[in-house]
Amino acid sequence: MDDNILFDIIDLLDDGEIVYLHRETKEVLSYPDPQRWNEQEYIDVIEEVKARAAAEPDQFVVIDPPEPRDSFHIMEDFVFTVEDEHLRTRLLEALESKKPFRYFRATVEDSPQCDAWLDFKDARMKEWLLEQLARVWD
Repeated sequence: MDDNILFDIIDLLDDGEIVYLHRETKEVLSYPDPQRWNEQEYIDVIEEVKARAAAEPDQFVVIDPPEPRDSFHIMEDFVFTVEDEHLRTRLLEALESKKPFRYFRATVEDSPQCDAWLDFKDARMKEWLLEQLARVWD
């Protein structure tokens, strides 16, 4: 599958969207995940996407965002690639905090490893997405 499509899906998932992918055309539809966003605010988009997917139920694959534990493991794995011991310690502390996602993101974004993190995350999310698609693809 084309990397552009994969990374479009990854970006949508990262933004908290539920994504539908057409098996043949690779058309991507999405709407904000009602568990993360106010469903009433996006009801028109949600209904439109669901209606479009329902019109061809055998053609669309639903891709839910990764489970928090999957995202946590990606962050955790990245920490062990960081050579700077001070930064690695700060990232581990962020992961052990009450709000690990927020503190990890803040710590890594303020570090020289920000680009390395984004590349690592993209690569791992691509692997994760391909695994998800392999499970539902005929």
